[in-house]
Amino acid sequence: MKRAAIYARFSSDKQNERSIDDQVALCSKVCERGGFVVEGLYDDRALSGASTLTRPGWQRLMRDAAGRRFDYVVIEDLDRAFRNQADYHAARNRLKFLDVELHDARGVVGLIEGSIRALQSEMYLENLAAKTHRGQTGAVTRGRHVGPPPFGYQIVQTEPGEPNALAVDGDTATVVRRIYAGYLAGQSPRDIAAALNEAQIPGPRGGPWNASAIGGSRKRMNGILQNALYVGEIVWNRQKFIKNPDTGKRVSRPNPESEWVRSEAPHLRIIDQATWSKVQARRADRSGEHRYHATRPRHLLSGLLKCGCCGSSYTVSGVDKRGAYLRCSRMVETGLCDNRRTVGLVAIERQVIEGIEKHLAAPDLIAEYVREFHRALRELNEGKGRRRSDLGRRLVSVEADIKRTVDLLVKGYPTRALKERLAELEAERTAIEADLATVTPSPMEFHPNVAENYRRKVADLKAALLAADDANRADAFRVIRELAERIVIHPRGPYRPVDIEIHGRLAALLQASAGTVAGTAPESRGVMVAGVGFEPTTFRL
Repeated sequence: MKRAAIYARFSSDKQNERSIDDQVALCSKVCERGGFVVEGLYDDRALSGASTLTRPGWQRLMRDAAGRRFDYVVIEDLDRAFRNQADYHAARNRLKFLDVELHDARGVVGLIEGSIRALQSEMYLENLAAKTHRGQTGAVTRGRHVGPPPFGYQIVQTEPGEPNALAVDGDTATVVRRIYAGYLAGQSPRDIAAALNEAQIPGPRGGPWNASAIGGSRKRMNGILQNALYVGEIVWNRQKFIKNPDTGKRVSRPNPESEWVRSEAPHLRIIDQATWSKVQARRADRSGEHRYHATRPRHLLSGLLKCGCCGSSYTVSGVDKRGAYLRCSRMVETGLCDNRRTVGLVAIERQVIEGIEKHLAAPDLIAEYVREFHRALRELNEGKGRRRSDLGRRLVSVEADIKRTVDLLVKGYPTRALKERLAELEAERTAIEADLATVTPSPMEFHPNVAENYRRKVADLKAALLAADDANRADAFRVIRELAERIVIHPRGPYRPVDIEIHGRLAALLQASAGTVAGTAPESRGVMVAGVGFEPTTFRL
């Protein structure tokens, strides 16, 4: 039986959904002509063909190909699956290894033909991007804004055949003027964001306001306080987008100012020139605002600390007698989180390290990990063993039937039924042998040195922390991330210690470690819980 999979795609949400049905109908006729039985339909709707990595339908097709669910992939045209040479050649090599043949409406896609058409598809995208960029440059020089409308504006319909225009939106323009007035009155972007959220005024995307939407990035010159469109000047081409070949996602990169395109648009002015100039001068004078845009210093637990109320990051917010202290970033940026509890950075680091060292490196804990590993491995192999035994018995039976059928044929009974029966038995034997290859018991063994290596890794963490130089702290930073995936801080009320919840990647190791650390009365107490994929296990510090 010739098993086939059909793949269809269209690239824009502006295209007709019926495009998928039309492609499937055409591919079904190809399968009918080739004698293929359609085993599965795969599609990606309103997704670009520039990368296969961002298309779930194609990724599912490749996984099923690896599972030997079909022998042919049928597409309307090569550009439905590939707009990139690297994607085409990677998929072609993978499908060839899996003995899966690629077809389009014209037949088998050959090596040379496929390579040329993949090159043409990639060149088409590059030419389209260049023409689009040229058209947008021309539109900006003629005083038109390109792209989605910024906050404070709306799209209005124009004469038939003419492109839609940008116009000032009265309601949101009032909010823009309020932001500029508040900033000149001495409010920070964070203060303004909190006030707008308290007044329940929707942000640019319909959600809550945050400081970055108002202050923006000095390097990229974005944010409401830096958008020159509010004084009637269109500034375009400040950044470009490049697709990351490892993820298939677009990454923005700033363009040098010499490549920016500027154009006057006085009809789009919301802020007067004097107010704009005063705001820009104040931003230049306030050196403290650079903290929005400068790279944050690397702390031991940076990126791991989370608020137990809203899930946002706990970040350094200031300095007091404890040294650097942390607060919920959502509370600071938007005022929408009720968690106003601050914690000392040094105290949190000390408790987390003590918890990891005293509990994760305990000898009985490591022994439990070894036992748990072998138990899981044993269950896995027992299941495979039972399956392998059943397949083995069936294989013996099928081979006996094959022998009897061959004997009948040799004795002079070459009937059509016997030949068909022999073909069925041989196909069944092939399928059983293929299944047997997939249920081979795992040869993996738990090397006795693994537990010792883990214990040494935890000990290395303490050694790295004892050294004060940056290089050793970087080592500790790396080891922390090998042991913990996030650390959640739960407030328990005023003047009460917070709860610290550590989610570890090696969470199965926690099951043998329970009890209280004697002789300690820390500022906060903590909980260590299992990570994803294990039953929760806790202990108190």
